[in-house]
Amino acid sequence: MQATNLSYAFGNHAAQNDNSLQAWEQLSQRAQTFLALGEVESALATQIKALQVASRFLAGPLLNSQPDHCMAAWVVSHHNIADILVQRQQLPLALDYLCDAHVGLTRLENTHASNPLVQQAALRHQRETHGALRQWQSQHGSAACIDAALRTPKLTSSGTQPPDSFIPGIRFPSSHLH
Repeated sequence: MQATNLSYAFGNHAAQNDNSLQAWEQLSQRAQTFLALGEVESALATQIKALQVASRFLAGPLLNSQPDHCMAAWVVSHHNIADILVQRQQLPLALDYLCDAHVGLTRLENTHASNPLVQQAALRHQRETHGALRQWQSQHGSAACIDAALRTPKLTSSGTQPPDSFIPGIRFPSSHLH
């Protein structure tokens, strides 16, 4: 994926007016620069920092005002980390990041049932994460976590919406850095 420019993707006004989105974009661009220089460990560490910033978007007020931007940052961060991990031959962990992005969007859609803008944005971005999982399947074969991610229910097991709070988890591959 390796996309980082929200200004380009969504129009200049949103990324330029929001320091948080700018901070995410700068971290993502710095990670890509490290990667271009062959500094894979620095690229991974910086992209994980970008994911931390993007995760805060999903748990804060920015999500309600700019759901597309917030979710794009979160998905792009997951996919960029997965790309770096593939380069490092850490395929299982890379796949975990792809699955986490898809499952997180499904949970986000469920937890924000009262906000149709958030739900619609989650659905749009799920198409991208779904495509990434299908592409993985075509390149590397199927995996249980892909099947589980694609089967993530839209409602809780009791048939009701989950509580209106969602803080996405982040995997930190520090034990896998060496």
